[in-house]
Amino acid sequence: MTQQKLDDVLCRCGSGLRRVRCCDADISAWPGGEAVDALDAQGQEAVKLFNEKKYVEAEALALKLLDLAPNLRPALRVLFEIRKAQKRGTAEEALAIRLAALPGAPAVRAAANLLLAQYYVGQGRYALARPPAAEAVMATPRDATAQHVLGVVLTESGALQAGERHYRRALAVLGRDDGVVLANLAWNLKLQGRLDDAVVIYEQALALRPDNRRGQGGYAQAEFARGNREKALRLLDDGLARWPDDRALRLLRAMADLAMGDAEAVLARLSNAPETLLSAELCTRGQALARLGRPVEAVQHYATAKLLQRERHGQQYQAEAFAAKAEACKAYFTAERVQPLPRAVAPPARQPVFLLGFARSGSSLLEQLLGQVPGFAAGDEFFPVAELNEIIPALAGAARDYPEALDHALVGDGWALPERLRQRYEEARNQLGLARPGVQFITDRSASNHWQLGLIKLLFPDAPVIHVLRHPLDVMLSNLGQDRRLEANCGVSMLALARHYALVMSLIRHFRGQLTLRYLPVRYEDLVSDTAASLRRVVEFAGADPAAVPPEAVLRANSAMPPGPVPAHFSGREAVHGRGLYRHRAYQTQMPALFAEVREILDPWIAELGYREDGP
Repeated sequence: MTQQKLDDVLCRCGSGLRRVRCCDADISAWPGGEAVDALDAQGQEAVKLFNEKKYVEAEALALKLLDLAPNLRPALRVLFEIRKAQKRGTAEEALAIRLAALPGAPAVRAAANLLLAQYYVGQGRYALARPPAAEAVMATPRDATAQHVLGVVLTESGALQAGERHYRRALAVLGRDDGVVLANLAWNLKLQGRLDDAVVIYEQALALRPDNRRGQGGYAQAEFARGNREKALRLLDDGLARWPDDRALRLLRAMADLAMGDAEAVLARLSNAPETLLSAELCTRGQALARLGRPVEAVQHYATAKLLQRERHGQQYQAEAFAAKAEACKAYFTAERVQPLPRAVAPPARQPVFLLGFARSGSSLLEQLLGQVPGFAAGDEFFPVAELNEIIPALAGAARDYPEALDHALVGDGWALPERLRQRYEEARNQLGLARPGVQFITDRSASNHWQLGLIKLLFPDAPVIHVLRHPLDVMLSNLGQDRRLEANCGVSMLALARHYALVMSLIRHFRGQLTLRYLPVRYEDLVSDTAASLRRVVEFAGADPAAVPPEAVLRANSAMPPGPVPAHFSGREAVHGRGLYRHRAYQTQMPALFAEVREILDPWIAELGYREDGP
């Protein structure tokens, strides 16, 4: 094919432009300001045609103009809106990225970056939404919408305190209360475990915007988490009476039924036609079927949900990226490299207790139980150690990223780096109210802890690390029935779960081999079978008095509400039960091939952890 023909090939993104004017364009060859300005009147004509709903003519003119000047903003925006309406996602994204990258006045740049950020927010791709949302705020800090969108992005990314600041900044810029911003602020506070504050703000938000269905659902969830289940159910039922076709409210009501043990109500509430359900609905209905002793139907629901996650929502296991991250982590955190690094010396004011455990292994249950022991506070994921990774290069004066930036702790005043980082971590957690009188130990159940064991060793050299273990096949089965988005999108299939489980376990094994950790493995099976004895072992290992552990009957009731902040997983607490003990055996009996594709990956770990097929 000649070069001319290659140049005439349409771009792969589906924008309709030639590839040399789109994704393969040489930006340095784009027309300058004067040439672009000369075409602005025609660009505005394309906008006019679009506003008049003359979409065919608007598209034709936009394509013509962009072939002459790929950086003509009005034509780009018209083409973006047309591709968005056509649901051509790849083209929509490519055009939004280009719009955000164009120079211009602050307000224009902010609008383009907000467009891109909101595109990513709509897809749940919050990590990608963060840079353009931040750019919009930096360009127009007095724009309430920009502050609000960044608040959403940070909140949904887990940066809760930062998200709260931007929500409050949006309200300050507005100079008045706004029902939508207030409802989102209330959700942020709910995630922070500040349930009483969240309820107050939800009431204000719904007084302003009583038509806010999402706010109604969030309010119900906050009340459910506070233990006010009757009020939560009333809020959901009132919402469904007003909006009987609202699927989100119906799902929340079904999840409440499930949490209260009424599996039959779940089946009645959610459609019997799996092909009409969304992935979260399928998982909830599947869990109800499992409770009713119908495992084959449950697995069929789970499998359909995972298929939807992959095909409809584009979720794919990020195997290569996380394998590379694990190798880089192992390469840096070796005994030879870590031993010379300085450590924080002074004892912490309150000892953090770091909990490890692959999703659905039982770390939530352990934190709930420890929260009933005097002197312990549940810190959940309120401020993970991983939040420190981004600030280490600046604090260390390093041009390199984490973890290599830690090498600067060996130079000059770098010896103080661990103390400064620990101070940041403790201050952030203290601001949440965890450092209340009588608390000596604060659990940290952050999902990223397995990546941070090297940094944890520098900041808290003697901190206890409690690793909750569960039979790997039960871990697979339990995660299969969840709609939660897990690290690396590993929850999209059982094979992806098994591969990521092996990656995480090998990473923890590496840290244990290279660092001298205060490490205690605890079996989920022991935790639910002999709760008090298992908890006394954990409490004593942490350095507290095991005699403070409540009696077995009190622990198993698992009903005590801790002072705030209250971790989100406390809202779904149940009495300690043995339903999940070796559950995979019953499933395997009815579906012998259920675990066939993951056996090669998991059997070595089953053996290493000391589990047997014929019994505990």
